[in-house]
Amino acid sequence: MRFRLNISALLVAPVLASSVMLAGMQTAEAAELRTSVIVTKDVVTLGDLFDDAGSAADVVVADAPTPGGASDISISRISLAARRNGLAWRNTTGLSHISVNRTGVSVPNADVSAAIVEAIITKNPSILPTANMQVDFTGGNAGVQVSDSDNLDLRVENISFNVRNGNFEAIVRAPANNPTAPLRRVYGRAYPVTDVPVLVRDVAPGDTVAATDIQWVKMPSSRVSANIVTTQSGLVGMSPRFPVRSGEPLRLSDLQPPVVIAKGAVVDMNYASGALVLLARGRALENGAIGDTIDIINPRSNRTVQGVVIGPNVVRIDNLTMPRAQASTAPHSGDVKS
Repeated sequence: MRFRLNISALLVAPVLASSVMLAGMQTAEAAELRTSVIVTKDVVTLGDLFDDAGSAADVVVADAPTPGGASDISISRISLAARRNGLAWRNTTGLSHISVNRTGVSVPNADVSAAIVEAIITKNPSILPTANMQVDFTGGNAGVQVSDSDNLDLRVENISFNVRNGNFEAIVRAPANNPTAPLRRVYGRAYPVTDVPVLVRDVAPGDTVAATDIQWVKMPSSRVSANIVTTQSGLVGMSPRFPVRSGEPLRLSDLQPPVVIAKGAVVDMNYASGALVLLARGRALENGAIGDTIDIINPRSNRTVQGVVIGPNVVRIDNLTMPRAQASTAPHSGDVKS
């Protein structure tokens, strides 16, 4: 009886062993390596790499790349971790590595710029604290990212700045108060700028610039000469001497008050002295804008007087002195009316 039981045990043992091996093979076959891996944490696990890692899903294989970055993990490292944790996976496709990408949230460029400017001003006392500075990042983007759950802030740990050409290299930490956060290098150029009003549309001579025609742009201060218009009041109500295009900075010499009296136009001449008010008609001998003093000829007397332009086709005669040597200094009685 005992002999028969031993024989039975010998017969059952291989069957059980085969069953265990078969189960192991089935687990191995169920675990399939992903070809594209995206992680959100600071480590890469077997569960990130394999579709079905089972109880080994939380086993760490490697550190994840920095937020928003990418890195490679060798197949030999993955295979070793899989075998040690019961995943009998085999590389049947000849892969040498797997690329891992980590998600991230970008710290706004404006926030990075503000931190860079603050660090530059702190390190360079010759730059006024009120300086308006523009920061241009190499490649157009600061490229500072943090993980999905982190604060969107940063701190400049160190910065080198060339005062002559504005080039800088900064080492920043994001998030700012996380001592384990990775350090990043940020490159670019910082320089003083001046806000300058420009036109949003093309404007022709004779057109008057309105406040709605203006937008503000930043120009390197080194390019803003004393002749450049830098205030809205210097542009609104003015008219260009030549056609100007939108977006271009304007010089004071490009502008003039709008012409309200055209050469050859019939104008009303007003003369007042105490209670005496004289009105007459004349013809303008030149163009005139508000405030200009122009020559006007009286067609009836063929005499010329000077008047200050006070409105469209209206001038004020402050005195009746002729601009040129003439026989009389006042209009004939038939030239004006009260």
